[in-house]
Amino acid sequence: MARMMLLPPKPGVCQECATDHPSELPHNQQSLYYQYAFYAKHGRWPTWKDAMEHCSEEVKEMWIKALKEEGIEVIC
Repeated sequence: MARMMLLPPKPGVCQECATDHPSELPHNQQSLYYQYAFYAKHGRWPTWKDAMEHCSEEVKEMWIKALKEEGIEVIC
């Protein structure tokens, strides 16, 4: 059976998604590090809803609207 091990993100970036973003913004749902770390922890792939879970309602609304304009529907 093949196993995979993720190295920790470099210092100075978000330790959840390995991306440089302000802590009040969503994690990078498209980051391979985030996807595999999330899968290892939860047994499923992350959604944008998961990536925004820690955000304020105002930030969530802003991101949901912006993602919708790109053709991505976030189901809450």
